[in-house]
Amino acid sequence: MVWLQVKKLAIVIIGALLNAVAMNFFLIPANVYTSGFAGIAQLTSKLVDDYTPYHISTGILLFLLNIPVAILGWKRVGKSFTLYSFLSVMFMSLFLEIVPIKKVADDILLNAVFGGVIGAIGVGLTLKWGASTGGLDIIALVLSRMKDRPIGTYFLR
Repeated sequence: MVWLQVKKLAIVIIGALLNAVAMNFFLIPANVYTSGFAGIAQLTSKLVDDYTPYHISTGILLFLLNIPVAILGWKRVGKSFTLYSFLSVMFMSLFLEIVPIKKVADDILLNAVFGGVIGAIGVGLTLKWGASTGGLDIIALVLSRMKDRPIGTYFLR
C-alpha cells in the first residue's frame, strides 16, 4: 500500500515536471498561452511584468490561484484526490521556478506543438494515476457531481 502511494507521488511529480518543461522551454518563450489556471497565471505574470514595475512569476501565481480551488476540492471532491492534485500544483509551481525559461526554437507553431504534446503527456500521467493538475479540473469535477453530468461537458479544451 505504501509502495503504491510512493509510486503515485513519483508519477504526479514527473507529470508536474513535464508540464513545467513544456511551459518554460516551449510555451512561455514563444508567447503561447496554455489553457486553464496555468494560462491565467501566465497571462497575469506577463501583464504585471509589462505594465507595472513589479514581477510575479507564473509559478507563484499558479500556486496562489489554486489555493481556493484546493479548499473547494477538499470539501466537495475528496481528500485523497485533492491532496495529490494540490501536490501536483505545488511541484509544478516549484518546477516553474527552478527550470529556466529557455527558447528552444524560433518557430511559434513548433513550440506550440511540442509544448502541447509534452504538457499533454504530463497531464495524462497525472490524471491516469487519480490526481489532477488543479484549477479548472477540480472545478469541473465539483460541477459534474453537483449537476450529475459528465465531467467532459465542463471542459472547453
